Amino acid sequence: MTIFIALVFLAPAFADSFVLHPAGFGKNSYAAWKAGEGLTDNNGANHALYFQKLTATATFAAGVAVFKGFAGLPASDITTYTFWVRDDGHCGAGAPRFNVFTDTAGVRQNFFLGCFAMLAVGAPVMAPNGHFFQKKSGTPLQFFPSPPTGTIISIAIVFDEGTDAGVGFVHLDNIELDSTSTGAHIWTGPADNADPADSATIFDTAIIESLIGAPLTTLSVTTPF
Repeated sequence: MTIFIALVFLAPAFADSFVLHPAGFGKNSYAAWKAGEGLTDNNGANHALYFQKLTATATFAAGVAVFKGFAGLPASDITTYTFWVRDDGHCGAGAPRFNVFTDTAGVRQNFFLGCFAMLAVGAPVMAPNGHFFQKKSGTPLQFFPSPPTGTIISIAIVFDEGTDAGVGFVHLDNIELDSTSTGAHIWTGPADNADPADSATIFDTAIIESLIGAPLTTLSVTTPF
């Protein structure tokens, strides 16, 4: 049974608290850092963040990565959303996508930015393993159903389009959120989390819901609730 743990975010969490948690739930679906699959890293590990959903899109399942540290900021504070997507993976209208979950005077809503709608920036870059990565970037103006408003509860990358919509997986690298108040935050591998334990894949749905601040069933809902 899925358990919803409600969180109350009173203020932005700054300092060294910016974290990217890979996670997953449901059949054949998860996200995890994979060494040797990404662009060149300073430590030589060349990580990429792998997402998969090797089942039908209609199946309630997803690979997810949840950002920690941005709760409490106004949604307008995040100016740019970026990742690099590998050439053999799925880049659809709905996955992988950025989810921004906000609260406006007690009304909660999700806002989406899908990979296909993001702007390709520059030429593809070849990784050490021979695959090419394309930089994809977007701004709040490109989100559906509108630019995010209100106060951020959580931000996540969601991969929930399955093998009937594409190959059912994707590798992402150089994942970046640019904040007006706290600067640029970039994840090239698990070492970019201060605590290595935060880079392990989470499968406990209660923990994932606590990070998102909402039930998993709301990940694909864009109407206010």
